Amino acid sequence: MATRDFILDLGKLMIGIAWVDGRLEQDEINALKELLFLLPDISGEEWMQLELYMTHAVSDAERRDLLDRVLSGIRSSRDKQLVLETLEKLVGGDGSDRGIVGDAPRGVPESAFLDSIRQDIEGRSTGLLGHLAAPIRQTLKRKAGQGSREDRIEDFIKNTIYYQLTSELQQQGRTLSIPVTEARKVCLAAGLMAHVAWVDNEVCHREREAMSLALRELWNVPADEARLITEMSQARIMHGLDLVRLTSGFCHHTTIEERKAFLRCLFAIANAAENTSHAEIEAIRQIAKSFELPHQEFIEAKLTIPRQDRGGL
Repeated sequence: MATRDFILDLGKLMIGIAWVDGRLEQDEINALKELLFLLPDISGEEWMQLELYMTHAVSDAERRDLLDRVLSGIRSSRDKQLVLETLEKLVGGDGSDRGIVGDAPRGVPESAFLDSIRQDIEGRSTGLLGHLAAPIRQTLKRKAGQGSREDRIEDFIKNTIYYQLTSELQQQGRTLSIPVTEARKVCLAAGLMAHVAWVDNEVCHREREAMSLALRELWNVPADEARLITEMSQARIMHGLDLVRLTSGFCHHTTIEERKAFLRCLFAIANAAENTSHAEIEAIRQIAKSFELPHQEFIEAKLTIPRQDRGGL
């Protein structure tokens, strides 16, 4: 029976193939998800690892590494058959209409890469000794500090904005000027501010400006980086963020005094668009409760907003 790691690596390879042309459109993502659901017994945590590969383009080096891992994981003819059948589904060659690259003209990058994989798989022995080289190479890569995106799975799960921000900057050959620990904290803060601003399903220009200002004033983030973090958090909140992870992560990275000051900041964000609604007040109340601050701290933060701007609440 195929191992869990083998099945998971196969799923990642399928996503990597779909990224060969450097694009992954929403309809391709939907088709990929349908295909991945057919893999045997994918758990919730494993599914998050697969989603990690859908967030940013998979490089040629990552793709070859995934292929090496799949090939080195083949232990039986059943394993080999599982790979071949999954490839057929990827291109729609099983007679279904679910193929992701099957409608593309012959000779496009995906087709060429798939042909190469088929040749590798068909010629692959299922003996044990022949599979030792790839795992050894992988171990040596990790020891040399050449980690993959999987090494950042904790950031992807617990601090999605930080993960996406640093991934995008890495692709641009840029880095943040603030320390890593500080960057993680401000990304969590940006997520919480975006949560409050998004209560009415819209983040207006004044709310974005207030968020950027808060990052600059509370944590001395340079203006251009504060603007970038604000834009990233706004884009991410539209797809949903886990409030429990945001609040617990923020508590882990901050002092009580920082959290008290941040409550006032959240009310400033809520009031940036003319007034503070009941829904925004309740959103901040929930955050304050998660911060494990006395209720009086929430009241005092709320009172920083003029009574008329919060409808007398």
